[in-house]
Amino acid sequence: MTNNHRLVVNECIWIRSGVSDEQYIFRSIRNALIERGLTVLTLNGPKDSEGLARIRKAVWDSDAHVMLDVMMADELNALYPVFKDRKHFSMGLVDWWKSPFWFTKNADYLTFRNYNGIAVRRGLASFVGNRRPPLFSLPENMDTFQWVSTGLRLPALMAAPLLEIRNWWQRRSESILPERMYYFPFTLAAEHVPLQRETPEFDFCNVNSTRGYWVLRDPHASAWLNFANLYHDRARITGLLQRARNPACKVFDVRHDGRLDWDGYCRVVRQSRYAISTGGLHQNSVAKYTEFACLGTPMFGEVLPFEFPWLDECLFPVDTLNVGPAELKQLLPRAMEQQPALRENCLALREKLLQFYHPQRVLDLLQEQADGKPIPPGYLKPAATRENL
Repeated sequence: MTNNHRLVVNECIWIRSGVSDEQYIFRSIRNALIERGLTVLTLNGPKDSEGLARIRKAVWDSDAHVMLDVMMADELNALYPVFKDRKHFSMGLVDWWKSPFWFTKNADYLTFRNYNGIAVRRGLASFVGNRRPPLFSLPENMDTFQWVSTGLRLPALMAAPLLEIRNWWQRRSESILPERMYYFPFTLAAEHVPLQRETPEFDFCNVNSTRGYWVLRDPHASAWLNFANLYHDRARITGLLQRARNPACKVFDVRHDGRLDWDGYCRVVRQSRYAISTGGLHQNSVAKYTEFACLGTPMFGEVLPFEFPWLDECLFPVDTLNVGPAELKQLLPRAMEQQPALRENCLALREKLLQFYHPQRVLDLLQEQADGKPIPPGYLKPAATRENL
């Protein structure tokens, strides 16, 4: 496939991260590809020498286009010697801001689980905008990466001016056209979000991470945000709700009330009147939005600017970064009053969402875009179709 040809999903060699595929939202796409009879190769980390050898042989023995999907940054770096001369590949991006620039620059097509990656490149938004994180954010547990990120925050700030100059040059050298960027949303399967009747145990639950630190390798993400906590909004609203704790406001917080396996995660969500949900300071379309809705639990948090137009029917909106304790106290009775109706909306939407985000449907959606068809209604908001600012 040359740069003048469209992407054909069913004719690609798919290379995927075995690390990422441990999560069902990615593994479900792997299973869907295998159901279609496609070649799916796995790299289990950057030191997987056998996997690297298999991939090198497969891609150099074929002229098929390659889709590098849900790959970790260090895995992509390990694949660089394989593709630096061959190229002829596209990228399936999740946390697009952490991908090595050489790969996003040289890809024929970029596909994004999060539409904000397309919006930023089209000039519709900046990565974080004015939703700034605190300068420093202390770890909440003994996780090594959290402590390393905290320690590197000051050096990252000192290096940011030089890195921003590099980012400017890299943005100038990137030539991907808007029509070669596709929306490839997270998937959802009914068996992963079992709907059962539960007695409410909590008014709110936080089952999200509240510490989101990254090395921002993409030039469209500001270097000033390296090792900043992009999940500060989740931490703030959860903390406010906990401090408002009283007999009428019981909060489950995964940070303090215990880690959950998947069954436990689903059970706690179903046992909660509201699930705290935000996309982080970068307003990311995390899969939890669809999971919560399909588990029948409305959300307390923020809508997204570009995705999930159905979310307004399932969410009680709150300005997580600016709401104060007094205002939040006034909002809580209204939230509880509206909760039954929002729950019914979630239940009514369940079958529609399971169809929208079924793995095979998502693969078809990717192909439809490659064929020049518009994204059907229901996936994106009108803001996503605006002309460049």
